[in-house]
Amino acid sequence: MLTLKIEKIADGIIRIRDSKYSDSLSLTERYGLVNVIKEDSNDGVEFDSKTNSIKLPNGRLLKLEFKSEDNKFWNENSEYFTEKFKDHYLRDGFVEGSTDLHPVLPTRKIRDDIPDVSFGVIFNITEKERFYGLGEAATDRIELRGKSYQNWAAYQFDEIPIPFFMSSEGWGVFINAYARNFVDVGERYNDKLIISGDNDYLDIFLFYGTMPEMLKFNAKLTGKSMVLPGWAYGLNYIAPIIADQFEVMRQAERIRQEKIGCDMISLEPRWMETLYDYSTNPQWNLAKFHMPQWLVRRGRETEETFVAALRRMGFHTSLWFCDYYDYTDEAERVFRGDDYNEFEPWYQHIGNFTHCGIDAFKLDPADTLGRVEESVVYANGLPQTLMHNLNQVLITKQTYEGFAKQTGVRPMHHYSGGYIGTQKWGAATTGDNGGEHGAMIWLLTLAMSGFSNSTIDMNVHTPSSLHFGFFVPWAHLNTWQAVNQPWWAGEENFKLFKFYNRLRYRLYPYIYSSALEAHEEAMPIVRPMPLVFPEFEKGFDNVYQYMFGPYFMVCAYSDTVNLPEGKWEDYWTGEIYEGPCDIKPVIPKDRGGALFIKRGAIVPAMAKDVDCIRDYDKSVLEIDVYPEGKSEFILCEDDMISLEYENKTSCHTKITCDAGSDSTLITIGKSEGEYNGKPAKREFIINIYGGSKNVKVISEDENTKCQVVIKR
Repeated sequence: MLTLKIEKIADGIIRIRDSKYSDSLSLTERYGLVNVIKEDSNDGVEFDSKTNSIKLPNGRLLKLEFKSEDNKFWNENSEYFTEKFKDHYLRDGFVEGSTDLHPVLPTRKIRDDIPDVSFGVIFNITEKERFYGLGEAATDRIELRGKSYQNWAAYQFDEIPIPFFMSSEGWGVFINAYARNFVDVGERYNDKLIISGDNDYLDIFLFYGTMPEMLKFNAKLTGKSMVLPGWAYGLNYIAPIIADQFEVMRQAERIRQEKIGCDMISLEPRWMETLYDYSTNPQWNLAKFHMPQWLVRRGRETEETFVAALRRMGFHTSLWFCDYYDYTDEAERVFRGDDYNEFEPWYQHIGNFTHCGIDAFKLDPADTLGRVEESVVYANGLPQTLMHNLNQVLITKQTYEGFAKQTGVRPMHHYSGGYIGTQKWGAATTGDNGGEHGAMIWLLTLAMSGFSNSTIDMNVHTPSSLHFGFFVPWAHLNTWQAVNQPWWAGEENFKLFKFYNRLRYRLYPYIYSSALEAHEEAMPIVRPMPLVFPEFEKGFDNVYQYMFGPYFMVCAYSDTVNLPEGKWEDYWTGEIYEGPCDIKPVIPKDRGGALFIKRGAIVPAMAKDVDCIRDYDKSVLEIDVYPEGKSEFILCEDDMISLEYENKTSCHTKITCDAGSDSTLITIGKSEGEYNGKPAKREFIINIYGGSKNVKVISEDENTKCQVVIKR
């Protein structure tokens, strides 16, 4: 008979567990993916143990029904999900490479203390209630109602399942399960939301509050979004797989000659002596990249290497890796606090390459994500079918921790798999699904699941995809196997590419500030419409537009734009619209899609063009102001490279605008907080777009000078 342990963790968070297992750490807690810290709470939530009902502070009454014994309903529920997702569960064999190159995973006896249990819980849902989240579970929508979903990492299907969702009626659930689990959001029963899972016991966290508040609650448990090194928010260029070091250098020179902003160049697997080498000791392909051991062992300052030459040009270098490894051995060592373990930690096999100047890694998910072998038993005694989801996080966690320990600076690695807590440990691409509309939907669903540092494989051959591809958290051009260099995409596309590239680099202070906000406030860089405008009906399931940071609205793949309440300015034409309204804007021929800015916007920008973030001068900034009523922007800044962001809040400068019919007052607040490299003195060039020409500026910092430029 199921008995429950219900705990108030903090304001807005309740934990509901099977009391039989409540005294033991969950596997996610054991491996540092979930961190539960109890706080005093008195926010008025009520729980009735007789009826299993929870009354939330907003008045919403949640009625819960738990699986307590094996009965017909739950048997049919399990059979339904097993059949529905049978094509996206087990997958044997390797996607690429040769099996003799893979390190042998241990085949042990499965531990005999694994609970033979399953769980299920039903929530009552109302007729008009909407649901968001679950990572990449949805492929054609951001609103989840009316379908069922499986939280199981599946290559090119659902690569980053995140078992967390939010309701439009002020509640949400984080499912603390490591094995495969399912969520039926009113598909079979319109008034029921059903959560179930096998090979695990009941352990869920109930959140209640606004959607931005629930994103914070999720971050409190599973970790805040990491902040990438500052240069990673520029452009990442992946060189063609067939390139050698001289072709890479030629393309790097072309990038600089064309005045294209770019900060990272990535190499695909032909940098290896053995193509797609999954072993623990990959070697440089010396016929293509002359990096012999005698040359690189002296460290990253070795001037003769092509990596050092790229660094002198302002590029960071990234290497492709694929793996199939036992991460649990290292995870168990860390938990025990031992100084040794049976196998070398995963990171040790790639960390050697930082000695020759490598700054970043692309982790390919093809096998870790795409392969599931039931016969494999890991060092912790669990089979692959139970470790598959957590492996997607352990690879990025151990890469983050290994690089940070080795170098003392922030890592930059990206991986297109993930699960619980993946936002804390790395960046992600949306896998091999290209850079079209489907990729946009995944960026939106990931954002509604608390994951901010996501991107897509930019398509340089269509204007709409160029428009979308630069308004993402970090821009990513993968030329890989085809002719995807922008200078060969046609004259018009190349012009468009260069325009958006320059616009992104000009907006870099705005983008990086939004990245810090994502870490500190759990508000993602890409902000879907229902997150920002929860009462705007035409935004409930809008998959064609989103906010980029607090003030820009990006629209793509549709000729209609739904503007919420407020005043909105067409960024291309200057035309102003009063929302809510639907419009069909005319896109200029030299642009790829609609872009609007919310009146009242305060947008920090670079004062001069740079080709790489290394040349970013923080002492002089432009501030674009679009006066409308009262508005503000918190400029967040730090040293852009250290790990200090993990332990302290960034430096904040509050900028406000109070616009009336006759005058506009702009106030630059004091810069609160210190960091290495902070300018001792600063100049703000304030560009005014519209509103009264009678502009007054007050600076509360004696070391900050301001000048006003009336643009129109």
